Amino acid sequence: MRYLSKTGFRTTVSALAVLTLAGLAAGAAAAEPTGPDGPTTPVTGDPENPDYSSRVEDVVVTGVASRPLSSPVQASLNATQPQSIIDRKAIDQFIPATADYTQIVNLAPSVSGTSFNGPGLGEAKTTLRGFKDGEYNITYDGIPWGDANGPTHHSTSFFPSSTIGAVIVDRGPGEASQLGQASFGGSINLFSPEVSHDRGGSQSLTYGSWNTMMSVTKLNTGDIDQLNGAHILFNFQEMQTDGYLTHNDAVASNQMVRGVFPLMGSWDLTVFGAWNYTRIHTNDSAGATLAQVDLYGKNFALTDDPNLPTWYGYNSVEKHTYFNYARLAGDLTDSLSLKNTVYSYYYKNDTESALDVTLSPADIAAKKGLQITLTPGGKPTVNGHIPGYQKLNVYRIWGDTLNLTQTVPFGEIRAGLWWEHADTGPRSRIDYDATTGGPDYRQKVLAGVPQTLEYLQYSGWNQTEPFIDVQWNVTPRLTITPGLKYVNFDLRVDSEVNQKSREPFHGGKTFEKTLTFLTARYALQDNWSVYGQYATGFLVPDISSTQVAKPNLSDLQPQTSTNYQLGTVFHGDRFSFDADVYYVDFNNKIQTAFNATTGETESFNLGGAIYKGIEGQLTVQAMDSLFVFANGSLNSAETKGNTQLGVVGNLQIAQAPTTTAAAGVIYDAHNGLTVSFIDKYTGESWASEGEPAAYHIDGYNSADLTATLSFDRYRLEAAVYNVFDSQEVTAIKPGKTTPYDQYYFQPERNFQVSLKANF
Repeated sequence: MRYLSKTGFRTTVSALAVLTLAGLAAGAAAAEPTGPDGPTTPVTGDPENPDYSSRVEDVVVTGVASRPLSSPVQASLNATQPQSIIDRKAIDQFIPATADYTQIVNLAPSVSGTSFNGPGLGEAKTTLRGFKDGEYNITYDGIPWGDANGPTHHSTSFFPSSTIGAVIVDRGPGEASQLGQASFGGSINLFSPEVSHDRGGSQSLTYGSWNTMMSVTKLNTGDIDQLNGAHILFNFQEMQTDGYLTHNDAVASNQMVRGVFPLMGSWDLTVFGAWNYTRIHTNDSAGATLAQVDLYGKNFALTDDPNLPTWYGYNSVEKHTYFNYARLAGDLTDSLSLKNTVYSYYYKNDTESALDVTLSPADIAAKKGLQITLTPGGKPTVNGHIPGYQKLNVYRIWGDTLNLTQTVPFGEIRAGLWWEHADTGPRSRIDYDATTGGPDYRQKVLAGVPQTLEYLQYSGWNQTEPFIDVQWNVTPRLTITPGLKYVNFDLRVDSEVNQKSREPFHGGKTFEKTLTFLTARYALQDNWSVYGQYATGFLVPDISSTQVAKPNLSDLQPQTSTNYQLGTVFHGDRFSFDADVYYVDFNNKIQTAFNATTGETESFNLGGAIYKGIEGQLTVQAMDSLFVFANGSLNSAETKGNTQLGVVGNLQIAQAPTTTAAAGVIYDAHNGLTVSFIDKYTGESWASEGEPAAYHIDGYNSADLTATLSFDRYRLEAAVYNVFDSQEVTAIKPGKTTPYDQYYFQPERNFQVSLKANF
């Protein structure tokens, strides 16, 4: 794909805007009214859970028509910002059974990312509108979650696909009540499966490429009379795979329980618990050099040769996590309702890794990548052993969200408080000799003394965010909602041996800011609405900002943004459409880059950036059983330019694709047979700042063919993913020098077959 010029971007936006208005006019002519207040039937989901649609307050999908259109994604007529709703039916039809949320959200416009080891078989990162992981929120049942050393996420560590009942991708900051540290970049909202009032369950078995096997067992107790009608869902998932990448075999298990306990009147208590374990052979900084690709192929990762840093025995990651909450909800008065959620989650990562899988035996003998050659006593040594390290990361997070909704004559007042406390520690990394398992004193010397402890760090935060939204129903068709949120974030770091500097550091800082929000929605017709949004954003620096030789917390400044969006949603009898334009003015943009001098990936201030674009998605019912689906986006994420910082302006920031597109055909025979073919395209990007030609990544696509057949109590699915076997470069990690750059590719064509039985 040729580079899209800035002029070309503006021209294409104008052309798409004209087509958008033309499509709306055509759809409106064929529209059927759906009632004076607009359609209110929520998206339905898991057929095992018939009351899925009752959880309207949690899964905010009212305003979607009764779903005559078979579509992977669509938006609500009540939306006040761009969104993509993906229900359980779509997840079952279009997403690999082994997938995690990163594969699910890829159905939406402006979203990109892929797992290099196969769907759900290795961690993946999602980019949203050019915002990288950590610059947007991910929530589960309304609870924001992420790492304690920055709001980034591990896609395989908490919620596999079977624990996700629906997803809403909000491409915007939302209202003041939208919780999360990085709401300016949007939110990926995951929701647990609904609990059925009927007793039953299901058993599914999946087999696929690379000897991938998975089992999912679901059990619904149904209403338990002895417990006042309480109903509980149990979900057990077990998975193992050899993986697409060589010697990247993995095992994973997840146990989940969700129970709803009616108390009295309108009050009920929901309890949830999920426990996850994963283990995979992978290097902590995986990726293949071009030399390794030439020798072994694009799926090269690890070997079975203990003389090389790539031996699988030197490289493994093991993780244990849990995620628990208890939610009390009910009406305090006829006009005032309360919802309070207490939650906690935990993450533990045990990693053993070779120092650098790009090193050859000659590199190791020549001490490339090793900073010193001393042993205790100062005697130089060349032992040819494999340098490695052991890493431990543990954190625990506790929090509470309080939501109050007061109905008033002119609308609603929604107010509440989010409080959260985080403890991280120990975070540690120790250099060791991977060959012998003993200490390795070659890697670092400080004040003439060899060191093996790279860092030993404890950190955490306390954050408090009170918020209020006032929904003013100006007319039956016009709603305006101003909002305020106050952010108070107290960050602390205590390190006897700080990361990168290997010196003590103890410090902290409190960040605070008042954020303002304003949304407006107008119903042009009963099935056609428009909206506008203004919001300010705020993101506290994470602890990586302190991981420098001489940290200075007083100089740390948060990233801030101002967001503007306009959009429209239309639902017709045979045509569904939504589109939007957005503009985000971003200040104090923090990016990461590899420092060849220090050999570390480090954070730096890029200055400012402007994010702008146009997005749209539509579904057309071409025939009774035939549906056509498409969505797409043009995404500009360009530096403002800063001569003081040496930043050139009007260049796409690193790792931000310029476009996304998806299109497909869905055949629903209404006799249990459904066939779909969907192709997702991710546009060009650059792996490093400044659009360097050496780090340009061409656009790539992946087409998936899926067929499902339901009969009696059974469901059979067969799917081929990446039908055209595209194995293009999707990411590049710059190395110390060009020969040590690491490349990442799309997994080859692969398949999965699943059989599910309901009982």
